[in-house]
Amino acid sequence: MMDKNPFKHMRDMLVAKPVPKVDVKHKVMAAIRAKENKEEKVVKKKIGLLVTVGMLVGASSVWAGMEMIQLKNEKGEVVLKLKQMSMQEQQQKMQQLPPDIKDQIKNRNAEIFKQLDTGEQIVNGLKPGEAVAIYWPLTKLQLESNPNSTPFVDVRSKPFTYTTWKDMEQKVGHLFKVPAEMGTDFKFVAGEAIYLPSDKYDEKAMKEEQERTKKEYVVQPIPLSDKLRNAEIEYKGQKGSAFVEVSILDDKNKSGGTLAENLEKVMIGDNEAVYSTFAPKNGDTVHSLDWVKNGTKVNYSLRAKMSVSTKEELLKMAEQINQAK
Repeated sequence: MMDKNPFKHMRDMLVAKPVPKVDVKHKVMAAIRAKENKEEKVVKKKIGLLVTVGMLVGASSVWAGMEMIQLKNEKGEVVLKLKQMSMQEQQQKMQQLPPDIKDQIKNRNAEIFKQLDTGEQIVNGLKPGEAVAIYWPLTKLQLESNPNSTPFVDVRSKPFTYTTWKDMEQKVGHLFKVPAEMGTDFKFVAGEAIYLPSDKYDEKAMKEEQERTKKEYVVQPIPLSDKLRNAEIEYKGQKGSAFVEVSILDDKNKSGGTLAENLEKVMIGDNEAVYSTFAPKNGDTVHSLDWVKNGTKVNYSLRAKMSVSTKEELLKMAEQINQAK
């Protein structure tokens, strides 16, 4: 359903503190959506490569070459930090590594994404709102990367889906609002509400089952929490689609990275925002607005291809979103 933004999800993975040198799989998980188009799958692999580089050669390899924009609310408090990442610089660092380290990174990266892709397939078979924990035993490559590794427990949930904002509002309307229509002719056509799975899984039981059966992995149904991870909404107009992603911040401000080529601070009314553009090798340039609504902890991201909306049109749509009640 959703035409994913190929750089937006870096924000979910790269957090304010340096990327750990080991066991970053859960950060990778937070970066990846269950439903992806081919374009994002390519970027996903690149992101995984960068994380694995950070895991093996230190956080500095992931954080190098970045510029940052800070957004403040009406009280002057920083609510969002967005850092720009140079993919070219990271690829150069990769080439400078010894051959054995490069092979280790390549192989471990492939192993991680095989596990993640398997998780996507399992989720596709669930009903909306169902959640599972997937236990992956330690692998030889994992132990080579980090002798102190722990087994990977991949926790997943199936989104709730909607075809009208009226129906979706009944589920998430107490957290945020969006308009049913925006711009000149953009109308709500599809929405997803993705809730975090609970941590109520029995790792010991899964470990014992895996050791007894020698299965590649073990799946255990688990409850869904009441905490929204994020929501995604598609609006469709004559020229194409625009997409809104919504998340609710915790008490800390949000910090992350982006693969966008250009970052610019702009205003949506009296609300600070970041305008960014990303030009894939094959396809139309995507542009995006990210902001935290003043007086709230609601983080919006509005995106569309530049062939679908101009910068000015995107800003007007953002104002409509910000004014929704």
